[in-house]
Amino acid sequence: MATSMMSAILTQLVVVGAIILVVALVLIRVMRAGGNAATAVKSMADPVPGTLLVTAAAMPDRGSAYHMTRITGILSAEGVEPRAVQFGGLVKTSLWPSPGQQLPVVVDRADPGKFAIEWDKVRGTGDAALDQAQALAAAMRAKGGDHEAPPPGGGG
Repeated sequence: MATSMMSAILTQLVVVGAIILVVALVLIRVMRAGGNAATAVKSMADPVPGTLLVTAAAMPDRGSAYHMTRITGILSAEGVEPRAVQFGGLVKTSLWPSPGQQLPVVVDRADPGKFAIEWDKVRGTGDAALDQAQALAAAMRAKGGDHEAPPPGGGG
């Protein structure tokens, strides 16, 4: 009786261990697929730096450190015609892009459908927000005595 119970416990531990291992391997694979530019560049025939102008990005869940997303934007690089693209992958929420933001990318000129976002060069959302606030403050100072913020979109 004790032997069969020990055998059942051991079997459960092996199954749980195998599940944990599979989940860990899947998470590692997803995180790498989510924008490891160095790995992606190795498979490109003619890599060139470029930008992805974000036009839309699905919002992350509150409180999550990483979130799966789909980013839509305009990809451009030297020798590559601007084109609409989508990126799907796991993104660190502190680097979450917003419409109008330009993300650094590496594009394969030989196959412009292949590109990788260089997440290690993306400024965090807090830093980007401060940059935007400083630019608005500078624009307000440049106007002189009028201390109203310029309308969204930079008009004024």
